[in-house]
Amino acid sequence: MTFYTTAELAREAGVTRRTVMHYADLGLLTPDQVTASGRSLYGPYALRLLRDVLDLRALGVPLDEARDMVTLRRATHTLDGTYRRDWTRADIPLSDEQLRVVHARLRLLQEAYARQAEGLARFDRWLTKRFTGGEVEPLDPEALEEETLDGEVRQEEG
Repeated sequence: MTFYTTAELAREAGVTRRTVMHYADLGLLTPDQVTASGRSLYGPYALRLLRDVLDLRALGVPLDEARDMVTLRRATHTLDGTYRRDWTRADIPLSDEQLRVVHARLRLLQEAYARQAEGLARFDRWLTKRFTGGEVEPLDPEALEEETLDGEVRQEEG
């Protein structure tokens, strides 16, 4: 199994080494191994967990709730990210109240995603049509048909 140093994990996730160290200090990430010299090493699943934390933070999830979600995931998965079918409630070091908070947050996120999914996909298609090769194509106000952000088709009057 391949292990990442703090710097390698940060590079793979697109964050700074200091961010990884900060998240480790807060208990959001825990090293899977520590060398005799004290160097932290992270397994492959740590990269996924780090990306999950970054996504959760981008969605506005507080750090304590993100930490609980990571704790739950670590308790139910192996170092390589394989789901452990043999886990028990005793393996999860969270109180029932913490699990209720995690569950409530996950439901809110899923509901919000469901409400936004179609609009986000449509917005992505709209932007994709207008941006090619990194160059911005100017919008042509004289176009005969133009899809708007809300999916309607506008036709030139005249």
